[in-house]
Amino acid sequence: MNSKNSKSIAYITPFDPRSYRRPYLVKKALPLASIYYYKKIRDSNWLLCSVLRLNNRLSRAELRIYQHTRSGGDALVTALVTDVLNKALFARLKADTVITLNPFLGSRRIWGSRAIIIDWMDVHMWPWDELNLFDIEAVEEADGVIFWSRPLLQIMKKRLKLRNYTYVPHGIDLGEFDPTKVNPKSFRNKYRLSDSFLVAYSGGVWSYRGVDLQGVRKVIESVALASKQLPNLKLVLQLGRVDLNLIHFCKKLRVLDKTRIIGPLPYSDPERLGLFAAADVLVAPNSAHPSAYYAERIKFFHYMAAGRAILAEKTPGAISVFGSTAYYVELDDVEALADAMVELHDDCSLRDSLGKAARERVASLFEWNVIAPRLRDFVNNILNEQNSFKFNKFYM
Repeated sequence: MNSKNSKSIAYITPFDPRSYRRPYLVKKALPLASIYYYKKIRDSNWLLCSVLRLNNRLSRAELRIYQHTRSGGDALVTALVTDVLNKALFARLKADTVITLNPFLGSRRIWGSRAIIIDWMDVHMWPWDELNLFDIEAVEEADGVIFWSRPLLQIMKKRLKLRNYTYVPHGIDLGEFDPTKVNPKSFRNKYRLSDSFLVAYSGGVWSYRGVDLQGVRKVIESVALASKQLPNLKLVLQLGRVDLNLIHFCKKLRVLDKTRIIGPLPYSDPERLGLFAAADVLVAPNSAHPSAYYAERIKFFHYMAAGRAILAEKTPGAISVFGSTAYYVELDDVEALADAMVELHDDCSLRDSLGKAARERVASLFEWNVIAPRLRDFVNNILNEQNSFKFNKFYM
């Protein structure tokens, strides 16, 4: 991890960049930035990795203890230990500026006086609907915060004392991910969907304490209702992992024969692009949980790139991304979702106009060539301010 350039920028992510491609947007904006995958660095140090994993298990035990107290508390002891261990883990990193994905690695206990910028992914909070006190400390002490979600920015600039902040959505690189350049017939023929009205969902399956944070089950329920009027309706679920509970749920609602479940695919795999191109409707469910409600989901930009009609549950995050280019229904209204599928099936011109508008919106507002300069300017302004501060302090 040594760097010959003492002025270099390190972008540190806890997620695999092949799936969560935010580091490549930063690299586009700041070509000299280096990307570090936290898990790979952690796993290369056997001793620290073992202690960190043990401490992570202890943090869950600490939270359970606090849940039975009057305050509800945070896992502060284990969070402090995590900071100390991460400081040792990155001891050889020489970059003067650190950009971290989420507050998790943004503490000054780790980085000292270096410039710290937190790249805040949607509504990533711990505990789930709150902020750990050390996360608050990290965000408020950071030299800058980049919000992926405009609704989250609006909330946090009122709740927290932010020094510098901006909104840079995840967006999309249409040069790498462009379903409009793929022939949809290949996908339809492979999965025997040539004459079907195809509703598709691509994304994760994420449950917390029995809550379906992604809202995938609502999609299945709405398909079960809509298929009573639309015998040619088919559902494709392209999931980050195949969930057996979801398969059982399809069986329970008697729509398994109408459903194609596809496992994880590489980011711009032709088959994945083919799914987006082949869909008549791309459905974007959601949930009231803050980690989903305010988020501008990565899938939203993928959907818009396809130029296909988008059916979305109305949330602040969805409205921020889609604007007026999606067909909205109220959150948790399964019957409205089903009715919308029927209406979109019957109105081809509406589907076409929505798809065209979504494609134009993503290209004009969220393409990486459009948003990368905003990220670059924000980071450079912070570094210029910090250098000016250091200069003035040195000569005072």
